[in-house]
Amino acid sequence: MHLNSKKGAIHKSWGHIFSNHLFGDYVEFGVYQGDSFHYAIKSFLEFKGWLNSQKTSDELWRINTAKKSILNQEIYFHGLDTFEGMPKNNEKNIIFKEKNFISDIKEVEKKLHKLKNIKYYLYKGLFKDSEKKLISNLNQRPVSIVNFDCDLETSTSDALKIISNHIQIGTVFLFDDYNGFNADNRYGQRKAFK
Repeated sequence: MHLNSKKGAIHKSWGHIFSNHLFGDYVEFGVYQGDSFHYAIKSFLEFKGWLNSQKTSDELWRINTAKKSILNQEIYFHGLDTFEGMPKNNEKNIIFKEKNFISDIKEVEKKLHKLKNIKYYLYKGLFKDSEKKLISNLNQRPVSIVNFDCDLETSTSDALKIISNHIQIGTVFLFDDYNGFNADNRYGQRKAFK
């Protein structure tokens, strides 16, 4: 819980969602090998278990709150990636060079297959090419957490535009590479968010 890392940020985000009973799907832009996506589901399941345990509390207010929680509804997980590495870009950063971060969607699916009772979607391709399918699967549902692990300004801008109609007060934005490019507001995720 006190980790100052991606896992810690994801865990704290779910803590915020469950503490405030904020309903919404999880969306991750930039899945790569699926580690953070997998952890987001595991962390969610941990908090869901906690919510269910409150239904048998010896305190009536906890029972009533847990039984009436909007988080008793099913939450879906959406992961987007090219799975072919970084797209062609003009960011001029050796780390984000075209074809870096190649991964295998089948390997990611193997990791996720072990998790039971969870509905998730993986979208292969550029974010803007997966937009219609994502929006269709969201089906007017809000998002509670958006994990932007897409490094580039153009990819982050596309991601922000895609989910803009699904954010709500309380939605958590996680920017994995916000301080990339030496934290210069003229580049990367900082430029997109600005």
